Amino acid sequence: MEAVAEGLWGLADHHEKKGEIGKVVKCLEAICQSQVSFLPIVEVKTRLRIATLLLKHSHSVNHAKSHLERCILPEPSLFPPNRQGQDLPSHCNPSTLIDSVEHIAYSANVTILWELFLHKKQILNKGLELTASSGEGFSAKLWFCNFNSQLANALTIEGDYQGSISALESGYNCASEIFYPELQMFFATSILHVHLMHWDDVNLVGGAVKKCNEVWESIQPDKRRQCIGLLFYNELLHIFYLLRICDYKNATQHVETLDAAMKADMQQMQHVQELTKELNALNLSLTRSDLHYRDRSALSEKQAQLEEQLSNLTGLSSAGKESLEPAYFGNVKRSWGDKLELAPPPIDGEWLPKSAVFALVELMVVIFGRPKGLF
Repeated sequence: MEAVAEGLWGLADHHEKKGEIGKVVKCLEAICQSQVSFLPIVEVKTRLRIATLLLKHSHSVNHAKSHLERCILPEPSLFPPNRQGQDLPSHCNPSTLIDSVEHIAYSANVTILWELFLHKKQILNKGLELTASSGEGFSAKLWFCNFNSQLANALTIEGDYQGSISALESGYNCASEIFYPELQMFFATSILHVHLMHWDDVNLVGGAVKKCNEVWESIQPDKRRQCIGLLFYNELLHIFYLLRICDYKNATQHVETLDAAMKADMQQMQHVQELTKELNALNLSLTRSDLHYRDRSALSEKQAQLEEQLSNLTGLSSAGKESLEPAYFGNVKRSWGDKLELAPPPIDGEWLPKSAVFALVELMVVIFGRPKGLF
């Protein structure tokens, strides 16, 4: 049935390009109204897309709200405890889908947002109960970590900082049990982040900073290089902490580390753009009907090499997207180039907005590079 959903999504894309929004909604609602059951993930994504279109192109707030509510209600069926750890990336992560619902609802009505927010906490607590009763498997541990992370975020929004830290500490302890240092680092930095937001004890904040340093050093150097998002997140939090305690000398060292990492990433992005440009030119050459067999074979081999290089640099296939991923999905999608993923899968669903982070780093470089005594 996934092929049917992809076909209807493709037809919806075609009508949307032509500006025929009514036909787009009809194509998508055909999935939701089908008597044949689709996977819950398919229905949730489809309803999210319908709600987005309705809120963007019409005044049908109640219709959109209905679809958003239906996104929330089937959520528990999306995370059976026996699912494999590979199923955790953001495109099929129920908690991330709930976040997408919130972003869409926020643009329409704050009341809708609050109602969905209350549903979110209930679902996450139910998820924690399910994972706790599913045994000691690696997959269940990953889900337990995931739900604690999402619950901590919800509690922080409510202003329950102690509850948020408690949830993050549960996630950290679980990550320690499965000997997953990258995941431990995610929780350690998140705990530090909450402490910086709610600074009530300087010793607790200092302890959180020390814990981040210990966990970061425990990650093998080759794996550390793959955790570019965690590097930026950790360094930024350290800078905020050092500025708060007026330790400008040590803060400068962290700014220099971020500046070097930013320049390295920008060089890689430039390399990706050059490879993409070369690949596009090569693809154009392959469309020629008068191309000799030997030349076509050589170009095809070169094409495969370029696609492999791009895949290694970006982590994306030549198609550039996952299967069953709508071309227009909510308001929270970003292109690969504007993402600083915290770490490799399954933590790649968590990321920082690259353009915003780089702008902040550039600003700090300017501030810390000024002559002493000048403000």
